[in-house]
Amino acid sequence: MRQRRLVLGLLAVCGLAACSIPSMEGDPQRAADAQALYADLTAGRDDALIARMSSGSDPATVRAQLPMIRSFAPAGPAPEPKPLGWSSNTGTSGQRYLLAQEYEYPDRFVRTDTGFLKEGAEWKVESFNVNARMKPGAAAPAPAPAAPG
Repeated sequence: MRQRRLVLGLLAVCGLAACSIPSMEGDPQRAADAQALYADLTAGRDDALIARMSSGSDPATVRAQLPMIRSFAPAGPAPEPKPLGWSSNTGTSGQRYLLAQEYEYPDRFVRTDTGFLKEGAEWKVESFNVNARMKPGAAAPAPAPAAPG
């Protein structure tokens, strides 16, 4: 009888612990938002991309960086991204969600790391990093044009 109570107690603890484990899938809406941000980048929709940025972002600075960032990603429709990982945290500086995705092109892999910050009821982009890794034998991408200055 005592052993049965112990087993039932352990099962109850394990059941409660399983309820607190976050989904391994991540937030599908943040994934869609990150994908839309990358689509704005590759399509040259700078105004739409800047509209997604957090209030802490300077639109002029973002706009000046876009030509260089865009040079890593081929123009045109993007392939479906492969999710690489995500993290979510809440602290004294707010709620954040970080998402890494990878897009495979014939000549390269493009990795995006998108950081979201919750501002009021909306999630805004706080950071957006784009890196390319060329496939063996592929020509390097052309350098980005110099920003007007």
